[in-house]
Amino acid sequence: MRKGCSRMRWMKNRGVITKITWMIAVVLIIPTAVVGIFYYNSYKKTLLKDAGIQMERELEGLKTTMDNNLDAIHAVINELSYRQEFAYYLDGKNILSERERQHYASGMEEELINIRYLYPNLFYQIVVYGDNESLDLNNDWQFSMDILKKKAYYDEILHSDSDLVYGSVRKADFLISTLDVDNLNIVKDGKLILPVYLKIRNLSTKDVVGILEVDMSVEKLAGNLFQKQDRDTDYLIFDRDGTLLHQTGTYETADFEQCLFKENEGKESVSVAEEPYLLTYSRSNRCGLINVVLKSRKGVLEFASEMMLRVVVVAIVCGACVIGLTYLLLKRMLKRLVVLDDMMSQVESGHFDFAIREEGPDDEITRIIRRFNQMASHLQAVINSAVEKEQAQKAAELSALQAQINPHFLYNTLENMRMQCEIDGYYAIGDSLAALGDLFRYSIKWGSNEVPFRLEWDNLKNYISIMNMRYQEDLKCIMEIGEGVGDVMVPKMLLQPLVENSFSHGFKQVLPPWLIVIRAFRKRDMLVIMIEDNGSGIEQERLLEIRQCLKNDTPLRGEKKKRSIGLINVKQRLLHICRGGAEIFIDSQPDRGVKIVIEIKMEEESDV
Repeated sequence: MRKGCSRMRWMKNRGVITKITWMIAVVLIIPTAVVGIFYYNSYKKTLLKDAGIQMERELEGLKTTMDNNLDAIHAVINELSYRQEFAYYLDGKNILSERERQHYASGMEEELINIRYLYPNLFYQIVVYGDNESLDLNNDWQFSMDILKKKAYYDEILHSDSDLVYGSVRKADFLISTLDVDNLNIVKDGKLILPVYLKIRNLSTKDVVGILEVDMSVEKLAGNLFQKQDRDTDYLIFDRDGTLLHQTGTYETADFEQCLFKENEGKESVSVAEEPYLLTYSRSNRCGLINVVLKSRKGVLEFASEMMLRVVVVAIVCGACVIGLTYLLLKRMLKRLVVLDDMMSQVESGHFDFAIREEGPDDEITRIIRRFNQMASHLQAVINSAVEKEQAQKAAELSALQAQINPHFLYNTLENMRMQCEIDGYYAIGDSLAALGDLFRYSIKWGSNEVPFRLEWDNLKNYISIMNMRYQEDLKCIMEIGEGVGDVMVPKMLLQPLVENSFSHGFKQVLPPWLIVIRAFRKRDMLVIMIEDNGSGIEQERLLEIRQCLKNDTPLRGEKKKRSIGLINVKQRLLHICRGGAEIFIDSQPDRGVKIVIEIKMEEESDV
């Protein structure tokens, strides 16, 4: 994690040329890697597919060779059974004459010679077993059925439903008709053979009177295909029970215990000696032997790995060259940005009275430099203008301070008028002049825009006092204030504009008597102010528009804003001054007056 963070900091502190170079490198590397991986996987699939096709072709050749050799066995059996009258000569019930024995022996010898001539070195041995004891057993091909009956595989022959029986692969027997070889210590060659038997039956009783056996070595079954040429491919032959019989490699039967060979043909991926292999097999429909072609997966993909290594090396070299050239070109192209960076440092220090010389073609960098010069010049002009405005503002403030003396003359004049009214006995007018003076002094008093609520309440009482003097008995005003709200800070001139709306709009089209009720009280942590009148009210369409403006804090447009400008202005000042939050609610019905409710969140320091 620390190394990753340090790399990020290193990259963050590099220049734009280095960053762009690395970005281009990443942009080139990622698609190149993706394409390379995709191509490598596609090429591997192609190699595996081609290997599978080649294995199927080789397996087909292996099957064809075995089928041809089995056809040769069939041809020999058919030829011998057709030309030799085995049913007569082998039947023990028939007593053969000397002439018949010689005819049988000479005919059989002639057939065997022809077979050896037609199929040189193809068959391991051809033997005949018979029940007829009158046959000459001095030949190397004629044996008594008693010898066969002693063999373990005789039951396999006898219990087969077919007359043509493919026996199980076994080691070859060493047979001499005149000797009992089972009791002799004779070394046998132990060659594996596939025996094919033909049952010879009595034509009448259908009893088995003899057996014709043609043996072919397993090695001969595969023919010359087992002279392996591909070092990554092996040919194997398995027995029906999965026992390994013949091969071009050095495998054991236990290496293929994972192979079940359930189907007549198929493909599998196996692991032999912890190495992956591709395996294609086919089971012979005649003899049940399983032909297998085995190819090393590693050997198939070896060329792909070598090719991928060469491609990676070439890609790295080309990528390094591209990145190097990119860095040099960017450094040459972005040299002007270095100058621009230095000038920006000058601007940061507060120096604007300079200009960068425009060089090179009219490209993006040149346009940036041109706009930078314009920006620096504009900033200099803005700063000069700001300085002038600040000086003018200070002068205006000084004039305002001087003009503040003028209201005192008005206050003194109103006060002199009030005193003269009291001297002359016009006490009501004097009280009104006093209220007007206080109202005027409060509205234009120099100071903060927020005041304690008690001052705002006193100012409203002065305004109501003046309105009472004007309308007298036509106006009734009720003002109620609760405890604990006098020190709450509120916007200055909060209440007077709202109450003034009642006189300006609410009572304009309604005959007296008029009623205004103003209440202020505390509700939990809120200051609640309620203002109600019995004026003409507000139409529903306009009321909805006012509520929407209050919700969105937007002013009314057109003529309608004249009658609600005080309300919108109060809402904006509340949001600006009351940091705890404030809301205004308005309700009205035509000819039934207006009700305004203001809720102001009281801050802790206000609850004193």
